[in-house]
Amino acid sequence: EVHDTTPFAVQAEVTLKTNFFGTRNVCTELLPLVKPYGRVVNVSSMVSSSALKGCSQELQQKFRSDTITEDELVELMNKFVEDTKKSVHEKEGWPNTAYGVSKIGVTVLSRIQARMINEKRKGDHILLNACCPGWVRTDMAGPKATKSPDEGAETPVYLALLPSDADGPHGQFLSNKTVRTW
Repeated sequence: EVHDTTPFAVQAEVTLKTNFFGTRNVCTELLPLVKPYGRVVNVSSMVSSSALKGCSQELQQKFRSDTITEDELVELMNKFVEDTKKSVHEKEGWPNTAYGVSKIGVTVLSRIQARMINEKRKGDHILLNACCPGWVRTDMAGPKATKSPDEGAETPVYLALLPSDADGPHGQFLSNKTVRTW
């Protein structure tokens, strides 16, 4: 985003459509098909944590809430996009990062989905988490990133391969195979 000359409102719309709404759409279709003992791993980013700290106290409270619904989250993600179009996003308490807000969305969505699994499919032993692969040498991160793609895959693969007798982590945000405070 730093070097992108695309208008911020356009960046916001495209980035949220891809990272948040794309993830949500796939989950909406696939979660009902996950078999007992299934593992779901949503790829978020540590940037979601720093972006969260850049939000107003009111927004932080909403994003950290244990009772926020998917509809409320969608409303907030849409509000961010609308606020950027009106150039009032900072005044409205949003950080100046579309990528960061999109990944807040993915992390919070994962927390909501895990809660729904607990309510609707408690006995199925499904574990769903969000994670940060780290700063990985990709087209997006560039050649200076500290992790190889194989190293970046470690945490997502760890979560995907949690043993069938594991009862967690579930509904958590992890990086370097470690649960992080949200």
